[in-house]
Amino acid sequence: MKKLYLAWLICLMAFQVSAQQRWVTGVVADTNGVPVVGATVTVKGGTNGAITNSDGSFRIEASDSDILVFKYLGYDEQEIQVGPRTRIEIELRESAHQLDDVVVTGYQTISKERATGSFDIIDKAQLEKPSGSIASRLIGSAAGLVGTQDAYGNPVFEIRGRSSLSTSATEPLLVVDGFAIEGGFESINPNDVESVTVLKDAAAASIWGAKSANGVIVVTTKNARSEGGGKASVTVDYSGFFKVSPKLDLDYTLSQASVNDVIDYEIYGFTRWDSTTWYPQENDYSGGGSKVYELLNENRLGHLSDAEMNAAIDELRTKNNYGQIKKYLLQNPIVHQENVAVNIATDRSSNTLSALYQNDRQHYKKQNSTKYMVNFRNRTHVFKWLDFNFNGAYTYTKNDNSGYGLPGLSPYEMLVDENGDYIPYSYGVSLDYVKRHVPEGKFPYEDWSWNPLQEMNNRELTSTSANARVQAGLTFKLWKGLTFDSRIQYEMIESDTHNYYNENTYTVRYGVNSAASWDKETDEVTANLPTGGFLDQSRTRYDVLTIRNQLNFNHTFAEKHAVAVVAGIETIDRRYQSFGYPRTYGYNDETLSVGNFPNGIGGTGVYQLTNWQGNNLTLSYQNSFSYTTDRYFSAFGNASYTYDSRYTVSGSVRTDASNLITDDPAYRYAPFWSVGASWQIANEAFMQQVDWIDGLALRFTYGYNGNVDKSTTFKPLVNISSSPNTVTGELTGSMSSYGNPTLRWERTGTWDIGVDFNLFRGKLYGKFDVYSKHSEDLIADVTLSAVQGTTSMRLNNGEILNRGFEMEVGSTLRISPNVTWNGVLTLSYNKNRIKSLQVKPTNAYDLVYVGGSTAWMEGYDMNTLWTYKYGGLQNVGTASSPDWQPTILHKSGLYETFATWPTGDPMDCSYAMGTTVAPWNMSFSTSFRVYDFDISMIVTGKFGHKFLRESFNYPSVSGRAVPNDKYSEVKNCDPNEMIPLPQNEIETRYYFWDRFYPYMSYLTESASHIRLQEFSVGYNLPKKVVAKIGMKSLQVYAQCNNPFNIYFNGYGEDPEFAKGTIRLQASYTFGIKCKF
Repeated sequence: MKKLYLAWLICLMAFQVSAQQRWVTGVVADTNGVPVVGATVTVKGGTNGAITNSDGSFRIEASDSDILVFKYLGYDEQEIQVGPRTRIEIELRESAHQLDDVVVTGYQTISKERATGSFDIIDKAQLEKPSGSIASRLIGSAAGLVGTQDAYGNPVFEIRGRSSLSTSATEPLLVVDGFAIEGGFESINPNDVESVTVLKDAAAASIWGAKSANGVIVVTTKNARSEGGGKASVTVDYSGFFKVSPKLDLDYTLSQASVNDVIDYEIYGFTRWDSTTWYPQENDYSGGGSKVYELLNENRLGHLSDAEMNAAIDELRTKNNYGQIKKYLLQNPIVHQENVAVNIATDRSSNTLSALYQNDRQHYKKQNSTKYMVNFRNRTHVFKWLDFNFNGAYTYTKNDNSGYGLPGLSPYEMLVDENGDYIPYSYGVSLDYVKRHVPEGKFPYEDWSWNPLQEMNNRELTSTSANARVQAGLTFKLWKGLTFDSRIQYEMIESDTHNYYNENTYTVRYGVNSAASWDKETDEVTANLPTGGFLDQSRTRYDVLTIRNQLNFNHTFAEKHAVAVVAGIETIDRRYQSFGYPRTYGYNDETLSVGNFPNGIGGTGVYQLTNWQGNNLTLSYQNSFSYTTDRYFSAFGNASYTYDSRYTVSGSVRTDASNLITDDPAYRYAPFWSVGASWQIANEAFMQQVDWIDGLALRFTYGYNGNVDKSTTFKPLVNISSSPNTVTGELTGSMSSYGNPTLRWERTGTWDIGVDFNLFRGKLYGKFDVYSKHSEDLIADVTLSAVQGTTSMRLNNGEILNRGFEMEVGSTLRISPNVTWNGVLTLSYNKNRIKSLQVKPTNAYDLVYVGGSTAWMEGYDMNTLWTYKYGGLQNVGTASSPDWQPTILHKSGLYETFATWPTGDPMDCSYAMGTTVAPWNMSFSTSFRVYDFDISMIVTGKFGHKFLRESFNYPSVSGRAVPNDKYSEVKNCDPNEMIPLPQNEIETRYYFWDRFYPYMSYLTESASHIRLQEFSVGYNLPKKVVAKIGMKSLQVYAQCNNPFNIYFNGYGEDPEFAKGTIRLQASYTFGIKCKF
């Protein structure tokens, strides 16, 4: 009994000890091991709490059963049970989805809860992945932000559809550290980016006025962080990666028929269709024909026997140049990047110096670029009442553009022979003509041949660009919550082009030879150009100066009334200069010597010169210059009021005056404005008992943004020629702009209704927005009566309507203490329609053949795909003498052949097949943190649009006729379902078929597709391991981009990269990131 009592007593004492409060200490740090200063540590359900000090340490009273809650702005909240421990070290991970995140608009930074507009904050983990440009990190990262990539993965963005009829003002405004920049994403070091915010509606973006109708992308760069306590913190960040892609897929890019099919097509078509129209005659010097074509023509002219011709053609059937193209002209695209950043921070100042080196190799040899970037950022608390900010960035890029690309040869035409010597080809001049008729030895250069590999190896086409950007500012702290900013930005972009061709290029040899005067009776040749290389040079310079003075007030009264006000003025001065230099002849790149014009530059009378064919010759010798300036004066203001963290109302106004628009004050100073309201429903008292709703907000905004279109002027302009007319000797003039006396800013009115939610302690979050964008006063070509002196003018008469919705749903699950999953699904829909456009097409080819802006029609999507409908073969001859011709079918039942452009009402023979821009866009990103591994993936999809698949190219047999790989499809087709080969032996208008065959409705296919945009795996070495080698963190990673795609067209064609062009290929990246 005593033993039982003793055991019970021991258990009771143990329970009492475990329940006793004791001091627990520890350290809170981020994933890089940097102490988190100011984090809160509380006992869940209790009143005890602590705040971490300058080294991230804390001390709190707790018992074994208590759960400690760790919180810090911008980081995921974490909980951990104390247990028997007396010391706890915890690592906080940055969070991309919290309602208390901040929104950066470029003019101010406000709490996400107090923002009424529609915006997206890009996941920081996504921003820190390897990339040559920060733009590539934004693909699939926000609903409504739609990116279209080029063959190297560089995107061009649209936000909520297109808002202008301008072809040059369609992209979002790019803002870096509070200023709009001209340099683009390529002028931003992707490793320096701290955050990216996408502003999408009027309330979010209208403060940017006449530049914000297409949305705004706001980039904020990193600053060094102080550890507090008066100590200087010094850290060094290094990152480097190597990215490689396979060589071009020539089967897709060239899309050629087999060698035998190409030769058979040339032989069959040489005596048929329209070939006889283009036969080179005995005295015809024009060249550029394929080897087979030249053999056939030499046989026709009697210079080659049938046996000799057939033997040569049979030899060509054994050739295929794909291997030589890959060996001599192609290379693996590679991106190699190294970046170092040194961060020094104290309690009073923050300094960051970063340097980047990046080398890019494109698909073609001698197509490379090297970039150097240096950035310095300083934040200094000069006095209690004064802060100083400075940002300096310099980018220098050198491009080698000497690559030739694809050679334009027939598949059996090799680049070099068995000995590695260049194979000569005709280009502008037939080598057979030269051999028989030209006194080669008397011309400056005997060699008239062309070879693409020789051309590439003997030219140096280079360009350089320099981008310098300086930002500086003072912040005066006038009163609690009241500050005054005076800031300035200067940006300079300068580019130089230096293209040198030496004497071994066809460019020089033909240029000098063809400029010589040749007396065909005496065979005397007089050179009019010096021998030696050619040098082409040009230069441009762009200077932008922005000055802004701004008053800011942000204060909370009586703990319930939060007021934020911004007001200021801004001036922008843009200057663009271009310098064009005439071609330098006789240039030697080693001695820097130049030639002169031995017989002058040509002209009339005694000054007249003739070229080798006896035509008049005038040589260019003049420089060209241009200078344009744009000036803006802006006044802006923004105010918001929040009551008790529940109800917010906001408003903004901005007026932009400029020399670009009319001087009529009624238009010049017309303001852009917005109003907005939000309701934080989750903060209401009646919601406090609903513990599964952490955040719920309703938003509404309405307002107007603007857009700049510089394609016309408000006063008529006359363009005066730079040199006198060679015949009259007088200067000539032409109307460059007829003027628009009421020229004003394009305006876009937007309303947006949105809901934000955060449920189950972050396990489910997201938002939903519905919007309408009505763009008006758009500058467009308006059809006029010819009695006005012109048939069209550019006036503010267009209207576009974009309507749609956006949805984002995400989830974060802590599966175990060492395993966390995050997933985000976005879905957006946008319907575009031209609401008003006073232009009517006069010809069907404007809609179908020309396309672009000439295909815009009121009531239709801007991106409508217009086609013809194939009408099958129709007999346009007689029963006794039939003439079967392919036709297009009008809606009225009329059939027209391919012999001429379609006649009658353009809308009668043009068919709208849908839009070429996807109305539906989807992305899904997911990531796992498994112990020390980071695994992530991004999938994007576009749906609901159309494209035209590849058609057979129906080449005329003249020059190089290379049928594409649809040849077999056409040879066996139903002629009433698909355009066949010509049915007649002689078809003189065959060359005209290219105005019709690519645009047939039967080629229309679904452009919907899904891309695996990215798959990434990273490993973070344990801190104990990296600490032994003097590091704070070390990560190695591998990433694959675009490894596979799913197409819905059944032909394996990428709808964003037409067959016969370069398409986006997979890339593989391997890299390392570390912090010292």
